[in-house]
Amino acid sequence: MISDHIRHIMLKTNNIISFATFMELALYHPKWGYYCRDTFDIGKHGDFTTAPHLSPLFAKCLAKQIQQIIQTLNISTVLELGAGTGKLAGDLLTELNTLGCLPDQYYIYEISKGLQKKQQEYLLSTYPHFFPRIIWLDTLPQNFTGTIIANEVLDALPVNCFQIKNDIALERCVTLKDHEFSWQLCEPSTPEAHRLQTVYSLPNDYQFEINLNLQPFIESLGRSLKKGMILFSDYGYGQKEYYHPERKQGTLCCFYQHKQQANPLALPGLQDITAHVDFTRLIDHAIDNGFNLAGYTSQTAFLLATGLTEQVAIAEKNLSPKEAFQLHHAVKLLTLPTEMGERIKFMALSKNIEMNLIGFSLQDRRREL
Repeated sequence: MISDHIRHIMLKTNNIISFATFMELALYHPKWGYYCRDTFDIGKHGDFTTAPHLSPLFAKCLAKQIQQIIQTLNISTVLELGAGTGKLAGDLLTELNTLGCLPDQYYIYEISKGLQKKQQEYLLSTYPHFFPRIIWLDTLPQNFTGTIIANEVLDALPVNCFQIKNDIALERCVTLKDHEFSWQLCEPSTPEAHRLQTVYSLPNDYQFEINLNLQPFIESLGRSLKKGMILFSDYGYGQKEYYHPERKQGTLCCFYQHKQQANPLALPGLQDITAHVDFTRLIDHAIDNGFNLAGYTSQTAFLLATGLTEQVAIAEKNLSPKEAFQLHHAVKLLTLPTEMGERIKFMALSKNIEMNLIGFSLQDRRREL
């Protein structure tokens, strides 16, 4: 079991590990990690849902943006990072085919062997005509030219946790007390904690996260992409909002059977653990690695700019009243500010290409970064 494995790791480190180490083991251990379990699923049979599982409208809108990039690059290759169950891949290939720009190759970079197997089984059974175009990768490709997409990938990267105590930024590490995982304050592993405390006047007992894994992740993408565009969609904020003094509990959250859980140290390997994305940190690292910021906006603005209203009108023509209700309910979840609409942001990073992306034409949020 993953709990025993984590305890074994802790024996080598005086019973103290960073929360990032705990989160990585709980989520990504190849045998017992949450995302690697045979029973892992997304949607009504899992612990949480994502935009692609709410409605194919998400993929239809995203495909319009990808179509524009494909036409500008004159290269139809697409790379998806962390493809989940494979549903987004199938829906995208279907819509891109309808738009007349079916990718020659659709790559999926997936570190979980278990998820690779699930994706292969689902896509082969549901989209056998597209399956020969889909290629699974264990490592990022080199000298890649094309479009890279990543939906709710960054919020699953392990984060380090911190807390202001007696006007000092300390790190919230994980220890064992009475054989249970528990928090323990330690000296911070990065000076960034002190900088953020000072810049944003963080008060005592304020809790926050820093994603130290973001820099190496963006560096790896910088080495991989030769020319093209990356589209990120994820829960998150610009740094001023991310570290606002009133956000006292940070953004760390857990989900088990579609219910938000308060304790990220409980149920290791059985519950999802995420932290919102600091998009300011993301673009800072991206610029250092040869990218340019091509757009930043809310999910609502992105979907409307890429034809959501028109897609809804087309979809509801042949629906029963019950199906029409379900469609409009999904649209509300995708677009309402209190749901995904405002909480999820889209960011586009370009490399060796300049273009005005249609998905970011309705609302420009770059000033918030």
